[in-house]
Order: sequence, then structure tokens, then C-alpha cells
Amino acid sequence: EELHGVEGTRFRAVAARANYLAADRPDIQYAVKEICRKIAKPVKGDWQKLVRLGRYLKGAPRCVLEYVWQSRCEPPAGYSDSDWAGDRKTGKSTSGGLIMMGSHLVKSWSRTQDAVTLSSAEAELTALGKLAMEVLGVRSMCEEWQLSTADQVSELYADASAALSIAKKQGAGKMRHINVNSLWLQEKALQSLLKYNKVRGEDNPADGLTKHVKRELIDQYLASE
Repeated sequence: EELHGVEGTRFRAVAARANYLAADRPDIQYAVKEICRKIAKPVKGDWQKLVRLGRYLKGAPRCVLEYVWQSRCEPPAGYSDSDWAGDRKTGKSTSGGLIMMGSHLVKSWSRTQDAVTLSSAEAELTALGKLAMEVLGVRSMCEEWQLSTADQVSELYADASAALSIAKKQGAGKMRHINVNSLWLQEKALQSLLKYNKVRGEDNPADGLTKHVKRELIDQYLASE
């Protein structure tokens, strides 16, 4: 049942406030992203999701991002993950990622991919491409600020072996359905700008940005960022 009138207005107001809060709360970015997708035509079930988010925030009212002193300026590194066809209605996947400079969290995101991907490898490759673009943007800022990280290779981590193998080799090979625009990742590796590495799924903090996870995993991912 769709929410109309005052109820619909209240849902949009609270969802917008949650969206503002999510910019500094990596632990709720996926949940808020899913809620905000329903702003146009919210139903009663969407309000229940918002209530559940409020209960979590009541139990965890603060999320402290600690930026300790670092004597050495580390190059930007990142983690990416994808939940293939996580949306049962549209079949679209979610890209999650975060960028670190040493122990400092620079940026994190959880976004629905624009197009439907035909395999988990393609979805993971799309998420890795999004991470690569964001990391290259941070590298450009470091270069403008004349930081010593500009000439160092950025390490990108993902838990999908198929996507990593595509990014590391040259050409699409037998993966004909893979969008050739994603193959620019290989070029960046050849230019020694980016390096792609494997990370275990349970050790990938971007996992919590692509799906709903238990509170224990949220705390684990926050501690590792």
C-alpha cells in the first residue's frame, strides 16, 4: 500500500535526513541507498525499513572516523565488491567501495549499477572500474597538491578472482559479453598506476556496502577501515 499525503511527506523527510547522515556513516550507506530508491513511491514496507534503520542508529548513535597522525604519506588504495543481481525486481547489482590512504578513510560509497550485468564477473568488474576511477581522481588531487604519493602504485583489492583475472590480463579473451569499456583497467595496470590484488571475502570491508550484513560484521568492517 502506497504512502500518501502526510505519511509520504514524512517518509521523504526522514529518508533525506538519513541520506545526509550516511555521508559520514559507512555502516548505513547500503541501507540508506535502498531506502532512498523508494522516495518517489514509498509503500508501508519501506517505512518499516526506515524504522529498522532508526532502531540501529538508536543503538549505535555515533560512528567515529579516527585520523591518527601518519609520518609517511601513503598512496591511495581501495577495496571493491559487488552483489550480483541483488535487486530482484530489476536484476541490477550494487557496487560498493572505499578508498584508504594508510589508515585514513578518504571516501566510501554504495550505489546501484546503471545497467544489468550478465554475470557475477561482469558485476564485480563494473565495481572494480568504479573504484579505479575514484582512486585515479584521488591520485590527481595528490598530484596537484604535490604529494609524494603521485609516483607510487595504488593497490586495489577485490574478492572476485574472475574480475581480477580480466583486469590483469590483456584483451577480453572468451569473455565476449564483458563491456570493452571496462578493459581500460588493463591499460592502467600497464601504465603502473594501479595494481589489482585478491582479498578474502570476509576481510573485504566493501562487502558491507553491497548487502545487509549482521551487526558483528559491520563492527568488523568498521574496525578494519
